[in-house]
Amino acid sequence: MLQSIDPNTIRAETTPERHMRLTGQSIDSLFVVRYIAAIIGIYVALITPASVTIALRVGQIDPDGKASSFALVSSVGAAAALISNPIFGMLSDRLTSRWGQRKPFLLGGFVAGALAIYLIAIASTIPMVALGWALAQASFNAAVAATIAILPERVPLALRGRVSGLMGMTGQVAVVSGVFLIQLVGTDGIGMFMWPVLLGALLAAPFLFTLREAPLQSAPKKRLTLGSLLGALWINPFVNRDFGLVWMGRFLAWTSLYLLTTYKTYFLIDRLGYTTQTIAPILTIAMFVLAVAVAVASIGGGWLSDYFGQRKPFILLASLFFVIAMGIIAFTHSVEMFLLGIAIAGLGNGLYLGVDYALVSEVLPDKDSSAGKGMGVFNLSSTIPQTVAPILAPALLLIGADGQGGNYTSLYLFAAALAIVSAIFIQFIRGAK
Repeated sequence: MLQSIDPNTIRAETTPERHMRLTGQSIDSLFVVRYIAAIIGIYVALITPASVTIALRVGQIDPDGKASSFALVSSVGAAAALISNPIFGMLSDRLTSRWGQRKPFLLGGFVAGALAIYLIAIASTIPMVALGWALAQASFNAAVAATIAILPERVPLALRGRVSGLMGMTGQVAVVSGVFLIQLVGTDGIGMFMWPVLLGALLAAPFLFTLREAPLQSAPKKRLTLGSLLGALWINPFVNRDFGLVWMGRFLAWTSLYLLTTYKTYFLIDRLGYTTQTIAPILTIAMFVLAVAVAVASIGGGWLSDYFGQRKPFILLASLFFVIAMGIIAFTHSVEMFLLGIAIAGLGNGLYLGVDYALVSEVLPDKDSSAGKGMGVFNLSSTIPQTVAPILAPALLLIGADGQGGNYTSLYLFAAALAIVSAIFIQFIRGAK
């Protein structure tokens, strides 16, 4: 039976005591269950609008210009997410509240995010939707930043792979749950926005109301200034070499992934002959295949990385899976081979997700005092590629294009090359195996 770790000791114990605990083998299993459920809950509230309902709302308000309006709303939200995650992570590092450091941001971020989603639900103009989505992204990312920072603070080193593996599948679970919920409750009125928020709150509540933190004993010596806020967006990769390598490896891997996922719809239309009327069923199947593969590989990879005490070999294997997947999709002309490629890509993505949080937690700079900032900056490595991939893709599709929608072979071979370089970066890390 696993022994329970008293959360109240986290800030009160000495550094040697903390090191002994975090390199041990024990953690309260129910704590992990509540922790993973809370992450899923935040993502259900945040990802469901991003995946489904905001596009529907924009289409209702501006049916003729929905494509450009949706691009505007998405861009504003992405910018808010990019800035807010590391800044709120850093602010939670500094908080001296008697309720602790992370809990106020988890609660406050979720409540503010729920109010922002309600603003979108009642919005009558595109600027109102954009404002609501920016506020929702900033608020929910405050909750995400505080929650993710708990991993290096609470989870023993020997068990981080398993917890990281569970964390890796939370996004896919949230997407599937959100889409299923919208199908269940329909797309009329404000319910399509507020039901996912309610489900997210129910999932996050047990963790929120049982989380106990000892207050930070003293305020940080440095005053909070505009410079320190902007500094939350940056960790010097030359001074913190291992962190820089992990960050860059993940950045390249996620750029590769988004080149696949962002353009899979156009690939199916241009290469395989689907139309906007016939593509929905195959996209649903592809999403389900991807979700299952990610969940299986993430949980299994995290457990195995703990068992063998190794992280880097699993990143290498994940990149190999992705290279194989991109090679299959780059040259395929059948939907069966496309789905096979998606499945293999999901295994690679899940394996990477199952290990990378555990890996970065071992090389995090100033992990005892700045875990929030460090994990926030690390999360930028998966946020920035969402902007980079759509910029790179049009140029790659033009290489040797035949006039039938672009050269998807060059696009996906480039994605494979990024995965290879990502694996090379990870192998140069010295502070983790």
